[in-house]
Amino acid sequence: MIFGEIESFLSLVERVIKPFKKSDKTLQEFLSTRLVSVFEAHGVHRNQIPNIIGHGLTLHDVSSDEYLLEKLNNEVLASTCKLFGINRDWLDGSSKEVYPTYSFYKDPQKFSDFLSGLIAECGSENLEGVLLTVDKIDRGIESVLILQETLGHINNKPYFRYYICSGWVFSYWKSRGYIAASIAMCWKNQVYVRGLYLDTSTVSCYASGECLLDFGQDGIHFPYGVRWYPEDLVEQPDVYLKNVDPEENKFGLDAALSLWFQLKNQGFLDTGYPDGTVIKKFSEAREKLT
Repeated sequence: MIFGEIESFLSLVERVIKPFKKSDKTLQEFLSTRLVSVFEAHGVHRNQIPNIIGHGLTLHDVSSDEYLLEKLNNEVLASTCKLFGINRDWLDGSSKEVYPTYSFYKDPQKFSDFLSGLIAECGSENLEGVLLTVDKIDRGIESVLILQETLGHINNKPYFRYYICSGWVFSYWKSRGYIAASIAMCWKNQVYVRGLYLDTSTVSCYASGECLLDFGQDGIHFPYGVRWYPEDLVEQPDVYLKNVDPEENKFGLDAALSLWFQLKNQGFLDTGYPDGTVIKKFSEAREKLT
């Protein structure tokens, strides 16, 4: 009877502590699992990790999260973060922000310098972008320009690094002008940018840097969303003004057009392509508001 009670007690204790043991194991394995997810999200298969990162890793080491965990050290983690532009705190599990975010609101020259730096490092042929927005007036959400750098190729398939440029509230007239300037500078430097209208939660997540950009070897070629042409922000008044908050007495629309002319005169809206009657189109759009 006593032994039966002891056995029952031990069984009860085991059931109580088992979840904690499992949780502890999950926490221990989480770092290696997250590391693999980073590589695969940027176009590198698990089995290709040793070829990319080195540090003595073997195919056996990356064959499971448990084996990889035993080989992780600061050098491997730091190299991964540097290669893909990942926040180390996120990889360690102490932050929600996967990527650093870059804000160029009201500072087109800063974006120009940033873009020039990227081009100097990797060449414009290895850069492209996508501008994600919502197709409605919403002053509570930022748009995001994701720039994609092709770092190299594995078996003729590319792998990437991403740069998250945000801080622009797409429906706010002032943001609209500075977004247009950024797009123009991209096109002038042969960094081609596509546009997509997506749902609010997706755009917000990407704009905050808190979503792992899990595009794999497809890169930023989204299979969903409504496509549009960001370069039309620079050249087509109806696109430039679409979903801009008009505010009282159409102040927002008038201010957006005034900012367009200001940025045009400063040279920030030069796409490098002939613009023909663009100024005339925007002048006519402003006249219609009066």
